[in-house]
Amino acid sequence: MEKRKALLEAFRAFFDYQEQEEIATIDVVKKTSFLAAGRIFYAASDYIIAAGLGTFVFWMEARNTASVNIYLGTALYDFIAASIYFYLSDMTGCDFTLGQSFRRVADSFKKSGFWGTVIAWSLLLGVSIKAIIWEGPEVICFLFKKELGSKTKTWVALFVLSALQGIFGAWLYTTGYALWEKLGSESLVKSNYAILGVVTFIFVVVIVSLTKRIAQWLMSLIRFLLKK
Repeated sequence: MEKRKALLEAFRAFFDYQEQEEIATIDVVKKTSFLAAGRIFYAASDYIIAAGLGTFVFWMEARNTASVNIYLGTALYDFIAASIYFYLSDMTGCDFTLGQSFRRVADSFKKSGFWGTVIAWSLLLGVSIKAIIWEGPEVICFLFKKELGSKTKTWVALFVLSALQGIFGAWLYTTGYALWEKLGSESLVKSNYAILGVVTFIFVVVIVSLTKRIAQWLMSLIRFLLKK
């Protein structure tokens, strides 16, 4: 019963439902629809920005840009994108990054004792790792908005986290560029850098999706075996 209550509270916290609000009311449906629409916008635009980063890195590689400058360009690209997303979400009040939603869920679990706290910090860590590798630093800044407090600290955090994310982005697409050179030729890659940058991004998305699906199948299999 306690577990079910904790999950219900976490569900309410995620969507920011107030205690007096019934889940089936029109206001709640509107709130959920607004969040879903914002999330669709975020997911779609994030894919476009990520594909754009691939093209940008490939363009720099095609111009024989130094590795340090490729990294700096990638970090700056990530910082600009993260800043725009953070500003839009903060200005509109639409939590399309889901950073604030996951933080409310974590805070809700923390009220459930020791194991609730463990789950809460595991959730925060998992969301943070995913954000720094894929979605962006803006998610982490919303997760820990209370701790950051001032706008100055928030912008500093966005800058530092973008610098960290830039390491992964620069490595990923420079590696992809090198692989295309091995498969084709340097002149072929240089003349088709935009297309190959986007194709590399698509490959990454497919691999990540397959990895996630395999992990889900394995977890289902483990649960099935444990029940026997």
